[in-house]
Amino acid sequence: MGLIYKHIRTGCLAMANIFPERAGKCFAITMVCLLLLLIIPAGVHSQITDPLPQTDIRPVSFGGSLGIMSETYTARGMDPRRPPAMGQITLNTNFSLFGLRSGFNMVYSTDDNPLRQTMNRFYYQGSWRWLTLSAGDVAPRFSKYSLGGVTVRGGMIEMHPGLFSFAATAGRTRRSIEFSREPGFRDPAFEQWLYGVKLGLGRQNRTGFSLAGVYVYDVTGSIENWGGLNPAENLSLTPEFNLSLFDGAFLLSSHFTVSFYSMDIATSDMLEISEIPGSGLLTGIFAPRSSSRVDYAGEISANLNAGPLRLSGGYERVQPGFMSLGLGQIRSDQEVIRLRPQARLLKGRVSIGGNYSRGQNNLLETRISTIHREQIGSNVNLRVSPQLNLTLSYMQMQNENRPTDVGNPSIAEMHQKQISRNFMVTPTLVLRSGNMAHSVSVNTSYQVLDDRSAALPDGTGAITGFTNFSTGLSYGTTLSRGVSINLAGNLLANEAGTAKTTGYALNTSAGYAFFERRLTTSLALGWSQNGIEYVQMVDRHDPLLKAQYIRRLNAQVPQNGIIEGEYVVRQWSRQFMTNLSASYRLPNGNPLRLMVRGLLNRPSENGGPAYNEMHATLRYEHRF
Repeated sequence: MGLIYKHIRTGCLAMANIFPERAGKCFAITMVCLLLLLIIPAGVHSQITDPLPQTDIRPVSFGGSLGIMSETYTARGMDPRRPPAMGQITLNTNFSLFGLRSGFNMVYSTDDNPLRQTMNRFYYQGSWRWLTLSAGDVAPRFSKYSLGGVTVRGGMIEMHPGLFSFAATAGRTRRSIEFSREPGFRDPAFEQWLYGVKLGLGRQNRTGFSLAGVYVYDVTGSIENWGGLNPAENLSLTPEFNLSLFDGAFLLSSHFTVSFYSMDIATSDMLEISEIPGSGLLTGIFAPRSSSRVDYAGEISANLNAGPLRLSGGYERVQPGFMSLGLGQIRSDQEVIRLRPQARLLKGRVSIGGNYSRGQNNLLETRISTIHREQIGSNVNLRVSPQLNLTLSYMQMQNENRPTDVGNPSIAEMHQKQISRNFMVTPTLVLRSGNMAHSVSVNTSYQVLDDRSAALPDGTGAITGFTNFSTGLSYGTTLSRGVSINLAGNLLANEAGTAKTTGYALNTSAGYAFFERRLTTSLALGWSQNGIEYVQMVDRHDPLLKAQYIRRLNAQVPQNGIIEGEYVVRQWSRQFMTNLSASYRLPNGNPLRLMVRGLLNRPSENGGPAYNEMHATLRYEHRF
């Protein structure tokens, strides 16, 4: 315990010199963790009592884990990618009393910032038979287009008595954030609240029906400086239907979401719809305004499982302008058809799979062009022998931008079409002899991008095609007495028009276990070099350094300076990487882990700035 306190206290003191406001938080975390470790002594067993006679039910059980993490980061010659210091505590518990199960989870980080949405999380859940209650930061998921991917700080109730199901959630999804010019600020936000209910009849992945409703709104007066941000309101309704046939071998699913969305509930005028039958039910929850619109999104899918053959497919459509505040993100104005067959042959020694998808936007034909996307892929896995495995894959992607106005004089320039093809081959060989194991793997990829835009034959368009070849060889071995060695090398060659890119990488790592495997250590070293060569026009007044131009195409560069013409420019950079990790199992059985990573970038004279990065993390986990 003293060792843990010493390490974290040292990290907090170091943070005080770099980032004073975080040092206090880190020290507070240390005190809380030490207090909890004293309250929950090491060696407490998760199973406190024996099972009841002739059952597997334990009257009382308790368990969980407490994690402490201290992190420091430094960078020179570049903008830092993360805070210079951070502390984090995680707590997970589970408790059972005669079948009544409950648990508590918490994550607290000093990196939390009031200028953006909170990173800290706390969550409690209790369940008994078919009833589950949750409080704190819950993550409900009702359907693909109405609720999912957002965190609700509030509560949730779920019931599954037999064929009937019920779920309800309520809480805050965003906190208010005023506009600020301080570092760390991202986007302003209104305080946002969400309420949702879902009713269902049937079993999951079987025949059944459900109906979900989600209501989300922004609190208008929660921030003062709106800027270009307007408070919004959203109501969505989602019926979902599943049909299962042939004892589950065939499943047909569909869900359809209708979204009523107002983009401005502060200044837009209310609409009078009282003469519409049934409008009173709607206006009691959602008030239609001049900024309101109604859109929909839906998907229908089918899955067939016929022994070694599996086939799935679906159709998805999201209307232009579709918005749902209960989702983390969604892309509207798209239509996609998907098909995916799979087969396992020769008792699983051969696996064959494929996928096909085709989609487009501009569903209402209101844009000046339509983007068409098509993807075709296949993969084959062959278990040639118990030691040799071979994987082959092919992927083709096509993107085409087609102008809708054929009379537009710029139709040739607007038309764009690219086709990408990627071939991959990966053989893997594993050999075992006693306590020793050897693994050799080769990964080779060849990718081609063809530009077939309409403007290219006339010479008026830019060529964006390229060829890309990459290959990698890795070898790993595990010896007796806890020794492991890994070696890997990679090569990349890319050619796009007049530019050529080449990359090399070598990595090696070794691990060893000490003190009867109580201490495991690993050291990894890496080296990589990346270079680019391209052609650039230069005149007498070019401000770039003369050393950047290695040679002129079809001519000699005079000793006294640069002349006009095309020159070949070469730039390169080298990176050196280190990664040291160690894990020690303390006498109480809990692990203490240390990780240190370093990166040095050393470019050529014209390859950008040199920079160094160092990142260290100390973790301790107490299980009880």
